[in-house]
Amino acid sequence: MTETDPAGLKRAVVEKAMELGAAVVKSCPTDRWSEHPIQDSAYWPRSIWPWAENAIVIGIPLPPAMVSTTPSMVYQELYRTSNRILDDMAYRMTSWLISQGHRAVFFPRDGYFNIGVLLDEPTAAFSHVLAGYYSGMGTIGASHNLLTEEFGPRVRMVTILTDADIEADPMLDADLCIHCGKCMRRCPSKAFSEEGGGFYSMDMERCIRHHLVLKDEHHWPCGICIDVCPVGRDLDPYRGSERVTAEGREHCSRHGS
Repeated sequence: MTETDPAGLKRAVVEKAMELGAAVVKSCPTDRWSEHPIQDSAYWPRSIWPWAENAIVIGIPLPPAMVSTTPSMVYQELYRTSNRILDDMAYRMTSWLISQGHRAVFFPRDGYFNIGVLLDEPTAAFSHVLAGYYSGMGTIGASHNLLTEEFGPRVRMVTILTDADIEADPMLDADLCIHCGKCMRRCPSKAFSEEGGGFYSMDMERCIRHHLVLKDEHHWPCGICIDVCPVGRDLDPYRGSERVTAEGREHCSRHGS
C-alpha cells in the first residue's frame, strides 16, 4: 500500500534505503537551498527540476583502516566501489519512488567523468556535501567535507530528488568540526589556507593538479584530509592504536599502482 502522509512515507523511505544497504538516511525540502544559500541558484535542485520538492540523502561509511592507506589502490578501489554502490542504491530508490506514483530523479555520485575537466569548471553539477548539510546528516568542516557524528568525513553520499511529501529532518545546530587544523597541515598539495568564518580557503587548482598526478600513478583520489580528521565515532575502536602501519601504507601504495 502506498504511503500518503509525510511521516509514513519517511518511514517507508528509510526502511527501503536500509534494505538497500544505507547506513544513514536523511531528507529535507529543497527550499533549504534558497533559505540558506551557499551556491549560485543555478545549482539549486529546483532550478533544474522545478517539481523536486524534497531531497533524500543516503550515506554509506568508508572503513577507517582502508582510508588510512591513502593514496593507494586499496583506497582507490574503496572509493570506486562506494560510488558504484551509491549509484545503484539511488537508481533503485528512484525506481521505487516512481513505482509509488511519485516523480523522482537522482544525481550520480560524481558529476564528472575525468577529474581533469574540473580545471576548467571546478564546481560539480551538484553538491552532495551541501545536500547532506541541508538534510541534517552533518555539518561542513573547515576542510569543506561533510562531517557526521558517526563517521566523521568518512562517509559517501548520493541524493535523490522527488515530489513525494516526505517528513523532513532538522538541520544540525552544533558545529561538528573541532578546528584542529590537521587537514590544513597534512594536505600534500597545500591547498588550504586560513581565513575567517571557521572555513579554510581552498585552492581548487592545487587540489585538482595533485589528483591528476595521483591518477597517473593509479592510486587516486587523495583523501588525506578525510583520513586525518579526528571526528567520528567510527574511530573509537582505533583510538590509542595505529589504523595501519607506515610499512603497510607504503605496501598498499606500491602494489597495484
